[in-house]
Amino acid sequence: MIPQISQAPGVVQLVLNFLQALEQQGFTGDTATSYADRLTMSTDNSIYQLLPDAVVFPRSTADVALLARLAAEPRFTSLIFTPRGGGTGTNGQALNQGIIVDMSRYMNRIIEINPEEGWVRVEAGVIKDQLNQALKPYGYFFAPELSTSNRATLGGMINTDASGQGSLV
Repeated sequence: MIPQISQAPGVVQLVLNFLQALEQQGFTGDTATSYADRLTMSTDNSIYQLLPDAVVFPRSTADVALLARLAAEPRFTSLIFTPRGGGTGTNGQALNQGIIVDMSRYMNRIIEINPEEGWVRVEAGVIKDQLNQALKPYGYFFAPELSTSNRATLGGMINTDASGQGSLV
């Protein structure tokens, strides 16, 4: 049985300062610090459970770059960041007690398909089945075989070096 988080600790001031600075510098995505939002991100497809301090949902690569620039400032270097895709990992890779950077809410677009050269440009939150549906008319598919292909994001697959138990890639 998964242990239950028994208390809802408040968000630490440094995290609140980071989120405030993020918004002041033009972050266009969403931020979440409510217990409900944090609890939703405290689990994945593993047995682990870690309650994060906050969740951010970037809308663009500019938002991601801003997150990285701000995180590199000396006052924020003690913060912990973890990217998150579909939350389908089985080893707790998308969990932390710091700030979760959820790439699936907004950064889920297929930007370009180039069938002549055999490549595609996508954002990290694109789901594997979504990509394969878009590639099907061109006779292409993304090969890794995983049971969570209707939820697993490409960014998450890359981040966790995961491609399904039966995949030979």
